[in-house]
Amino acid sequence: MAKKKKAAADGVDGGDATGGGDDVDMDAIELDAADVAVTSKKTQKKAAKEAQIKNVSDKQSELYVELAARFVLNAPPEELADGNRLLFLVEQAHWYYEDFMREKDASLPMLKLRAFATNMFEIVPQLKSMAMAKDISTTYDKFLAYKFSIPTCGAVLLNPAMDKCLMVRGWGSNSKSLGFPKGKMDAGETESECAAREVEEEIGVNIRDFIVEEDKVHFYRKLGKEMNTAQGKWTQKNTLFIIQGISEETKFLTHTRKEISDIVWNPIWIFDLPDGELHKYRGKYASCFPGLKAIAAWVKNKKSKQPKPRMNNVIAAQSPAAGRGKTMTLEDLEQEIMASLDDVSDEENDAAYEPFSALTNFTFNHSAIMQPFLR
Repeated sequence: MAKKKKAAADGVDGGDATGGGDDVDMDAIELDAADVAVTSKKTQKKAAKEAQIKNVSDKQSELYVELAARFVLNAPPEELADGNRLLFLVEQAHWYYEDFMREKDASLPMLKLRAFATNMFEIVPQLKSMAMAKDISTTYDKFLAYKFSIPTCGAVLLNPAMDKCLMVRGWGSNSKSLGFPKGKMDAGETESECAAREVEEEIGVNIRDFIVEEDKVHFYRKLGKEMNTAQGKWTQKNTLFIIQGISEETKFLTHTRKEISDIVWNPIWIFDLPDGELHKYRGKYASCFPGLKAIAAWVKNKKSKQPKPRMNNVIAAQSPAAGRGKTMTLEDLEQEIMASLDDVSDEENDAAYEPFSALTNFTFNHSAIMQPFLR
């Protein structure tokens, strides 16, 4: 009957459109008024949506040209000639579009980087003329694989009892899983330098004085199930330094924009579950899931050797008392100052000197000062 309806809708019933076949089954093509009304309403909505998309696209065309001029086209020729470097520049333009332009104009659509890059290469004449623009999808896939291959570094911050660790949640409605504060290494950075920088950017505390090079775990992630390139299957090395004794009362504050939506303390016992049970939590800890067992093992080993809790007061940017869990009183400040009176000075030369002695023979050179004003 379905085939018959389709044929009837085309004006035939298995025969010639001019009537050379069987009679058309009129019952098969009857539509009641409600069906027609629904179809008409859907058509109207579709047309309105297409018109809206066209209007947004017209507006976007100008924005793409503006963003390309600001972030991409003025780069050195060698950067524009390299697909990966070029797409890093496009990514900066995409961040600006999402962080600022969409905030000012709600009619602009949210775009993933792939769609944004594809549109920019299609709209901006200087980019459209490039050879890589003819196959931007392949260029983007190579960029994604290259980007994924860059090692990341970060930190696992443990509370004094070592039964909780600090985790962060990404930005956006699709970012529901938890991870550790970490990010990609910059050129020339060491692992510890990268970890300290990323932690400070993402949760606002300085861990540089508490990083111990030996206290870290490594884990590797694969990009998808079957991501093969000419260089082989892409994997990403992740390094997490483990920092003990961070108070749960520490005031954390992200310094990033639209990157971190939540900062939470997470129980560690979950990481030590049997493999079958732990696998149920894979979606919750997606990006760091391969490293959870290593973290649990490190904590268990450290607890056996160090039963007494350890405290580290990290410095947070928003308060001089951050890391203490309460505001420092004048009495506390006075005691801290008095306690340091007998400390050895760390100044290279703290010999007695006469205040302002360097200015004893100082004079103003009036002629030199007035020279620019003389005609």
